Amino acid sequence: MKTAQRILDTAADLFNERGERNVSASDIALELDISPGNLYYHFKGKDGILSALFLHFYRDIAGMLATPIADTDFLETNAPLERSWLFLTVIMEAMYAHRFIYLNMTDLMQRYPDIDRGMRRLISLKQRASRTLAAELLAPVGITAQPQRLDHIADSMTMTLSYWLSFDHWMTPSQHPQQVIHRGVLQILSHCAPYLGDQASDFYHECELINARLLDVGSA
Repeated sequence: MKTAQRILDTAADLFNERGERNVSASDIALELDISPGNLYYHFKGKDGILSALFLHFYRDIAGMLATPIADTDFLETNAPLERSWLFLTVIMEAMYAHRFIYLNMTDLMQRYPDIDRGMRRLISLKQRASRTLAAELLAPVGITAQPQRLDHIADSMTMTLSYWLSFDHWMTPSQHPQQVIHRGVLQILSHCAPYLGDQASDFYHECELINARLLDVGSA
């Protein structure tokens, strides 16, 4: 692996473990057992590393959010709920790998204009994806005929998707990553349940089955 990629991987690990504010460029160099000069040869200090990490993260997430949710070839299932769950799992896994961004999102957005613009764009893409998911899951109850209500549901789903990692970090910091991710997916999708009426109980039951199966696969 090239030195530049090793620097990025190590920086992301340290940021995730200690918090971005608590890690310096010297800490990263020390962890890699390289000189600060070697690190600065590849990146202009910590700011350069952060910019590179965020650009990589942004491209990954934006590309995933742009993937048609109804693309069954991508998600390998025709069931709307399972397709939604798998789609959100892919997004949450990428977010978890760069969770330091979400644990300190407001501060990073205030300090770095590029991160501010990128995160605002990602929130917009998440909102659009959430609206598509809600419209598909709630199609049987005619939610598409109520655009304002659909927007409200999408906003709630977007907020949960954007702030779940921070919330869970403070509530249950010792959780296994897959538990964090799938609990987050369940919370996001649960915003649809109140609009399903008599079908809400079946919705939750199916969510629990998917959750148990995927957690079992992840631990195998």
